[in-house]
Amino acid sequence: MNSAARRFLTLDGTRGIAAICVMLFHFTASGLASTTLFPNAVVAVDYFFCLSGFILSFTYEQRLRDGMTVGAFMTRRLVRLYPMYLLGLGLGLAAELATPSLPGEWRRLVMATAMALVFLPAFAPFAVRTGTLTIHDFMFPLNPPAWSLFFELVANWIYGIARPSTRTILVAMVLSFACFAQSVQFHIVPPGFGLGTFGGGLARALFFFLGGVLVFRLWQRLPPRLPAFSSILACLIFVGLCMLPYGRATYLGSALLVPILVWASTVEPATRLEQRAYAWLGEVSYPVYALHAPLVIFLQPATVTPGTPAFSLPFVLAMAGSVVIAAFILSRLWDIPVRRALARPAERLQARLAGLPPKP
Repeated sequence: MNSAARRFLTLDGTRGIAAICVMLFHFTASGLASTTLFPNAVVAVDYFFCLSGFILSFTYEQRLRDGMTVGAFMTRRLVRLYPMYLLGLGLGLAAELATPSLPGEWRRLVMATAMALVFLPAFAPFAVRTGTLTIHDFMFPLNPPAWSLFFELVANWIYGIARPSTRTILVAMVLSFACFAQSVQFHIVPPGFGLGTFGGGLARALFFFLGGVLVFRLWQRLPPRLPAFSSILACLIFVGLCMLPYGRATYLGSALLVPILVWASTVEPATRLEQRAYAWLGEVSYPVYALHAPLVIFLQPATVTPGTPAFSLPFVLAMAGSVVIAAFILSRLWDIPVRRALARPAERLQARLAGLPPKP
């Protein structure tokens, strides 16, 4: 089966579960509820990087070897990510405009918005509250999770240019893991979302993305031969990793399991019900991830006292369920149609820049 037709449904399912775990962690750890759910959900971001390395290698590695240009590769990546990213940016801007402490930050707000529109971090960020915590160096203050999308695009670009051999990947992974692990040891939280951990965030993205490329090359030679229930087991294991209490050693240990889990999750689901559920989870995963954080920013005025939740846990769970439903609707009404509309003009622009005749 060719790369255009093949779908890894279990990977879709785990990706959707990862996005929901991240959302629930952000909703509950920000002070909106009294209980923090999935305190180790930071490992989900590493899973996204690794899964991206696997899927993009599966889809594009041979095409890149056959002469596909880096420009064409990156154009497709931008078309895939930008529509939902832009919607999340708009929601984040609306949430910031709705907060009462904004007027003194207009110049920085305009700069952050202009930089974010071209997928670049705000190098002069303003303070953003998430619950009772104020963070001053968010790379993407209007939609904080966008930091990982930025680093993913950087990793994509490096991969497209270098087209690394397996040996090069191994060397790069050793070096990037050393930088990543050092950053984890020197900071309270994993690196990447703030300017203060920019280098560690880049190392983190490279390590796990290249790990996904390596998993793909291993999968080509050694696909998993696992029992039929393995797809469900992979989902349960991932949820278990996200439920672990966060700590530096716990996080690094669980993160190192991510490439193994990606390899194991290439197994096909056994039943039609699983296939439909995983396909649905895969569809809502990116919209959930891209759209949930502005809601935390919008609701932050309700959390004014540390230790006092703004809402009950059932209310927060219902809110998360509403985000998932909205993500599915927006996937069908916005993300998929806009990507389809952009695909052909983007290809024509890339052909023109490369000096090639346009396709009929």
